[in-house]
Amino acid sequence: MGIVFILLIFVSVTMFVFFFLGLLSPIFQKKYEKIQVKRDFQIKRQMEDSFIFWEKRRKVLVYLCPFLFGGLGLLASKNLIVGAVGFIFGFVVPNLMLVFARRQRIKKMRGQLVDCLMILASSLKAGLSFLQAIEVLCEEMPAPASQEFGLILSENKLGVSLEDSFRKLRKRIQIEEINLVVTSILIARESGGELPRILSRLADTIRDNLKLKEKIGTLTLQGRLQGFIMMILPFAFAWFVYKQNPGHFDVMFQTAKGRQLLALAAFLQVVGGIMVQRISIMRF
Repeated sequence: MGIVFILLIFVSVTMFVFFFLGLLSPIFQKKYEKIQVKRDFQIKRQMEDSFIFWEKRRKVLVYLCPFLFGGLGLLASKNLIVGAVGFIFGFVVPNLMLVFARRQRIKKMRGQLVDCLMILASSLKAGLSFLQAIEVLCEEMPAPASQEFGLILSENKLGVSLEDSFRKLRKRIQIEEINLVVTSILIARESGGELPRILSRLADTIRDNLKLKEKIGTLTLQGRLQGFIMMILPFAFAWFVYKQNPGHFDVMFQTAKGRQLLALAAFLQVVGGIMVQRISIMRF
């Protein structure tokens, strides 16, 4: 079955590629090449900012995603519109993967930040310079903290000032905690404040802030669960009624006004779900 499935995917992709390229005029081909070049540059830049390194086979798979989803949609539905929708969806999939990977990286970096500050403060109290403290941090901490602060060291060796490197760090990881750390370090270096004490207090502040966020997440768990149930309840009820009486919704599907009401109901359900999520969930 696995070999048959792979062959079907290969045939569908091949059919869609030849069919799609046969319809494209030279003008559209040039535009498509420009879009691919721009997309390639954006994906590479996002991957470099997130320290994501894929093998060549994975990169080829990313570039084949539009043809893969388009071919599967065309094969499954025998409809050119569905194939075009699958082709567009294939463009979005790599970006969604990068967004998910970036969120996971930021979440992990937020969890490591307190330990990073404690290492920096302890190293400075032991008499090391700030650069030496960052080197100790890179040796002690795993990725992504070691990667981000290692990049600061690399930039410093190339002649970039620490202030500019920390500002770049703030641009790469745009979260409240990093902004607070970078701002405190820059102010302390400019005003000559006692950096070890500042970092220790900052670590305590961020630790308390993270504990508060976890507590809020626990207290809002019931609201999130209620919101999820309210989102899926209409669809589950409609599916149950349809299974019991398949002709119950014929008047809605077979008339123009019925289809409009269904589309309106689905739109309002999505809007209501978004509102419930925003009310019941505190986003950080």
